[in-house]
Amino acid sequence: MIAAILTWLSGSVLESLLAHARQRLDSRTEQDRIAAELAAEEIRAEIAARSEARKVLLAENGQFFSAGRLGRLAFVLPLGLWWAAVCLDSVFHFGWKIAEVPVLRDWGGAIITSLFLVDGVKSISRSVRPK
Repeated sequence: MIAAILTWLSGSVLESLLAHARQRLDSRTEQDRIAAELAAEEIRAEIAARSEARKVLLAENGQFFSAGRLGRLAFVLPLGLWWAAVCLDSVFHFGWKIAEVPVLRDWGGAIITSLFLVDGVKSISRSVRPK
């Protein structure tokens, strides 16, 4: 009789423990599935955004007043004017007292270098590309 009661108790307890374990596993699997779906959706959104950006770049290709070119000019022209003023004042001692702009001094070289590198590599790739 005691053996039957112990078997019955252990069976029901064991079944409830197994059911709980299955429920936790299903819950964790569902969370992993949702996370994978979110990651896939994020990747699809990034691909779509890059595709749209590529369409804009292709549409602007060859246009002088394109958004990309105007954006670069917005950085390069003030930088070029500042550097020209610094050089002219340094060489000819005009006494202009040009303000020191640490951001332009720090970032200016990187902006100009990247601009020349990007444009140089583009022109080289166009000339090397088979037609």
